[in-house]
Amino acid sequence: MRPAAPPPLDPDEARSRTLEELSKSEYDDSPGFIAWLLGVIEDWLMSVLDGIDGSSATQAGIAVLVLIALFAVVFLVLRRTGMIRRGHALAVVSELDAEPVLSGAQLRDSAREAIDAGRLDDGTVLALRALVRDLEERTLLDVSAGMTAHEAAAQSAVPFPELRGRLQRGAVAFDTAAYSHRAATAKQADDLLRLAEYIAESAPDLSEDAPEQPARGEPAGADA
Repeated sequence: MRPAAPPPLDPDEARSRTLEELSKSEYDDSPGFIAWLLGVIEDWLMSVLDGIDGSSATQAGIAVLVLIALFAVVFLVLRRTGMIRRGHALAVVSELDAEPVLSGAQLRDSAREAIDAGRLDDGTVLALRALVRDLEERTLLDVSAGMTAHEAAAQSAVPFPELRGRLQRGAVAFDTAAYSHRAATAKQADDLLRLAEYIAESAPDLSEDAPEQPARGEPAGADA
């Protein structure tokens, strides 16, 4: 005797149950969570398919609709948490000492082109690379292999102590663009490029006891 089919769920109830389950604190943004979620969906789908009588076209149609609703909910949840990136993969190299070695001005131009084209992650990465390359050209920063954005920001703050906060936020924006599941925002990309442009035109503070004052007027939003 064929087992009775499980009662079909309407799309609203399916969405409600999925969101309730995903809201539990034990679920986080780890790869293990994705595997668990896909496994739950697979098990549920198999149980539904096993219980559907081949002659029941209506029940099969309902199951398909519920499945589509579940996948839509999962996609929206993963996108909202940043586990599915909104932007495209980087088209530029993220290493601060990447080859070929371009000038700071060339990297700034490339960053502006990327931002204007809507490639915010690329523009953010290029903006920090431009800032770092400019300081390296002026012998104000010693770039080592594998240097992180936060290390570069900390060292860059030595000749520009009044910009420490901006540099730290730039490092956060770089990490978001280069490594995070989330995409850099237009403000992060533009702020970092403007910071790179400002530093390229500013004189460093090389005195040990000099007050922390900018030489040509601090860029908009800079920390004191």
